[in-house]
Amino acid sequence: MFTKIIKFKQNNFLFYEIYLYNNKPELIYNAIKKKIQHSPVFFKKMPVIVNIYYIKNEINWEKVYNAINSTGINIIGINGNGCNNKNIIKIVNNTGTPILFTNNKNYKKTQNVSINKKKVNNNINSIKSKSIIKIIKEKESLSTKKDIYYKKSKIIYNPIRSGQQVYAYNSDLIIINNVSTGAELIADGNIHIYGFMRGKALSGANGNKNCQIFCNQLYAELLSIAGEYLLQNQIPKKFLGKSSRIYLKNKILKIKLCN
Repeated sequence: MFTKIIKFKQNNFLFYEIYLYNNKPELIYNAIKKKIQHSPVFFKKMPVIVNIYYIKNEINWEKVYNAINSTGINIIGINGNGCNNKNIIKIVNNTGTPILFTNNKNYKKTQNVSINKKKVNNNINSIKSKSIIKIIKEKESLSTKKDIYYKKSKIIYNPIRSGQQVYAYNSDLIIINNVSTGAELIADGNIHIYGFMRGKALSGANGNKNCQIFCNQLYAELLSIAGEYLLQNQIPKKFLGKSSRIYLKNKILKIKLCN
């Protein structure tokens, strides 16, 4: 009787993309470490793709590679669509780092827009392809403005499966279903889950400490508000499976049962 050993199958995975704007390893390392401080558990051993489109000068890829990996982030490849410098691609290729290519026809058109002239698109669906790190970087540049326009809540009716990630940009996130273990919810505003919550929920991704998380049935792997977080084993058992409200007080996450 034939027993199947392996199978090759095309699949869709979500990976974060780090955009480099500087070729100095020590500056890149410090910038990543500063970002990780806001949510260390979220970034721990995170697989990422590096985009070097904005690196116009030569780059010591071996040192940059080591600098990024030494932060605890794992590089799985370079975005080959994001660099027109053949010499840099050759250097990266010689180190054995995989060079990845997307099939997005609009990629070059999007990349040719000057970063200083980019504007945040009012259509929430247009940010799905952006990496979280890039979005947060844009948020920091906007944080100096007094008025930030918040969009209507992003509502999702389907279950959120393991490996899926949902990000609500400048808005609340409402899930009218279950969230599986291994799924990630990220919102600049509040997060509401009206089913089982078994994944990760990161509210106040733009640093808003007034945001809250509401779970109908709390079994979360991780809860985070504005960078402060609780792991599953830190959640008191009396809240597990219960309707709960999570909020931030004096930089400490608090949980309260919802009557």
